[in-house]
Amino acid sequence: MSRRREHSRRAPSRRGRPQAKPQIQRPLGELSISRMSHDGRGIGDWHGKTLFVDNALPGERVEALLLREQGKFAEAVATTVIEAAPTRVEPPCAHYSRCGGCQLQHLAPEQQLAHKQSALLDQLQRWAGLEPEQVLAPITSASQGYRNRARLAVWYNRDGSVTFGFRERQSRRLTPIKSCWVLTPELNALILPLSGWLAGLQAHKAVTHVELVADAEGAALIVRHVRALTDGDRAGLGELAVSAKARVWLDAGADGLTALDGEPCDPRLQYRLDGEHPDGDLRLSFHPGDFIQINPAVNRAMVSQALDLLAPTQDDRVLDLFCGIGNFTLPLARRAGEVLGVEGVASMVARAHDNARANGIERADFVRADLADIDARRFERERGKIDAILLDPPRDGAQAVVEHVGQLSARRLVYVSCNPATLARDAKILAAQGFRLQSLGVLDMFPHTAHVESMALFVRA
Repeated sequence: MSRRREHSRRAPSRRGRPQAKPQIQRPLGELSISRMSHDGRGIGDWHGKTLFVDNALPGERVEALLLREQGKFAEAVATTVIEAAPTRVEPPCAHYSRCGGCQLQHLAPEQQLAHKQSALLDQLQRWAGLEPEQVLAPITSASQGYRNRARLAVWYNRDGSVTFGFRERQSRRLTPIKSCWVLTPELNALILPLSGWLAGLQAHKAVTHVELVADAEGAALIVRHVRALTDGDRAGLGELAVSAKARVWLDAGADGLTALDGEPCDPRLQYRLDGEHPDGDLRLSFHPGDFIQINPAVNRAMVSQALDLLAPTQDDRVLDLFCGIGNFTLPLARRAGEVLGVEGVASMVARAHDNARANGIERADFVRADLADIDARRFERERGKIDAILLDPPRDGAQAVVEHVGQLSARRLVYVSCNPATLARDAKILAAQGFRLQSLGVLDMFPHTAHVESMALFVRA
């Protein structure tokens, strides 16, 4: 099974929404907004249809522009706020009105968090008929400068100019940006220099996008190109890298990454997990193309909370499914007797083994397996009794796994979710196998967006 959903390279997209053919946009006049959808849009009624309105909040009266219409619903964007809700704030980012990266900057941060928690609880109740025995305090971070990874696209205009930025709302066009409110300072500092380099690019339409990554050592760039760069292009990029103190690699597609001189390379970046353990912090190494969490502060708190909820002892064997490079596995191995990480991508399994060795962890093992086709009873016969399970699946959830979890001996299961809808579906399956939803809480991994991550603890007698 492939690793994650949107791979965290860009702000969460709206690809999950039904897509209609482009229609002629037209003004709708004044509308009243009664509530908010799970994805952060205001909802009103229009000619007997449910109308989803971007940039609108419950309790507001707005003027809106119709974007598209389907059988039972329509979509619009608020163009004028006639009567504002008390929760409305001035968006902090100058690009917010056009950029599609964030969806909730017009809503006060504390209200964003309340909306996410309400949406999460609502979907669990609506689709699974479940309510947690305990609602955990949300895990939060600073709402500015939290994101350590992003991919910016490049577009070549007819007049010869170059646009460098993110996709616009409700459009495939790009919004040129000078800075991004949610990116870390070291990544923000690269945007204008990269724009200048792209403007002077000699290789015609060669670069399609640039990925920015910040790790424990600073900033890094991965430049995706579909045509060979000239010597002058490479020299200019090298000068940019020196002045910005950034590492740079080139990506020409299937052949992997190369250095600026064209030599193949297999680079590694690193991030740290704060260690309450006497041995101190863990350092996890990853390839620039690997999935990692993009909010370091929330990731550290998330891992700590997962360990507290699972509460493994030195006598326990823990199963970490969708383990990636060992983000949860290695901290768990410092508390449990043994941890087995299972991952579908062979290269990430290799990285997890490397991370265990580099951190001196001996009680963790990793295997590659198709998690959609796992035989739970055979697994436990061959590997031994499992006491606890951690699940961190992609957006489509872990249905194939949870359908067989009841066959294992585990009494505690922590499910880390990036999609409330698939969490609700899988929670219903777990409940049918005798698990009860003891705790549930929001992980605000992506402030200012409608994206909701969460963590649930399921237990059975």
